[in-house]
Amino acid sequence: MARPSLKDQRTAEILDAYLRCVARFGLEGATQDRIAAQAGLKRPMLRHYLGNKDDMVQALADHVIAQFDAMMIALETALDEISDPQGFIALLFLDEGSDPDLTLAWQSLAAACAHDASLRAPLLDSQARFLGLLQKALQRLYPQANADDLRSVAQGLVALFGSYDALTPLQPPTQWGEDMKQAAHMLMRGL
Repeated sequence: MARPSLKDQRTAEILDAYLRCVARFGLEGATQDRIAAQAGLKRPMLRHYLGNKDDMVQALADHVIAQFDAMMIALETALDEISDPQGFIALLFLDEGSDPDLTLAWQSLAAACAHDASLRAPLLDSQARFLGLLQKALQRLYPQANADDLRSVAQGLVALFGSYDALTPLQPPTQWGEDMKQAAHMLMRGL
């Protein structure tokens, strides 16, 4: 009987190690030596599983986007059960935020778009899905609102959420989070 392939498992382990290295050292500082050490593998195995450096960056982007997409699916399911603005804001601005390493990897990939245009479209598409998710939830809460206002408020919420999420690892004063939530409520009251 043939041994089961470990390719998918090893690839996921390497991508998780890559993500942690990017979060700690940035995209350029996440060297193959560091990634291999984090993954507990020899450096040639990275190429075996992920390919060259460009292939690795693209695989990391796909991995990060897939994780954000999974979080969006869970958020969409939860938002479908929310019937008021307070619940919407409470759900969006959870105290623990998302995974700081994931957020930092996203930010590094977004910054890399300046010199790697191939990353731009998938990251924008992922962000557009998040924006659309919030617009859909807002439309359900505010059925009388026009599409332009819904889109603008959703953009404001995305910006507030992004700031809130990015600050979470700093453990800022509780008041900052409360102020961002209040700003989100103020935006929504405009609908």
